Amino acid sequence: MALGYKNVLVGIDGSKGSEAALFDAVNIAKRNDAHLDVLWVLDMNSLEYGNAGITLDGERIYNEEQECEKYVNDLKQHLVEEGFPKDKIAVHLRFGNPKTVIVEDFQPEYHNDLIVVGETGKNFFKRIIVGSVASYIMRTAKCDVMIAKAPEKVLSKDIDEDMKDIDDE
Repeated sequence: MALGYKNVLVGIDGSKGSEAALFDAVNIAKRNDAHLDVLWVLDMNSLEYGNAGITLDGERIYNEEQECEKYVNDLKQHLVEEGFPKDKIAVHLRFGNPKTVIVEDFQPEYHNDLIVVGETGKNFFKRIIVGSVASYIMRTAKCDVMIAKAPEKVLSKDIDEDMKDIDDE
């Protein structure tokens, strides 16, 4: 069932939720013969030494950026090898708050008519404090939004890990 999407944006961050989003976005783009933008937003506020509030130095930020750039380029190569048309996919790496970069900067610039994101990459307590990227995008995007859910088995594992984090504190 084609809905007529021409430019699909998928936000990724290496989480299981973003893997589910990528899978769904690729399938939607293929069905609609649409262009696919794969976007990783490096949140500078989350780049710190293990929650100590000490920001990373320039070299560590550069290394993080290089790792993410390699990841998205390898991802593009893999998708092309799996049959996705090379001229229909672009990968992007941006710095900033993922919420505002996706909704206020990237989507208007690239005229995406569908944004696909994973359910969440944060644990329960981080969602309470800073809110989830997915819920912000759902509320503020000027185009269709799809929230991809990770398989149930993965979600229950994430909940177990959140509870373990709480027990460790």
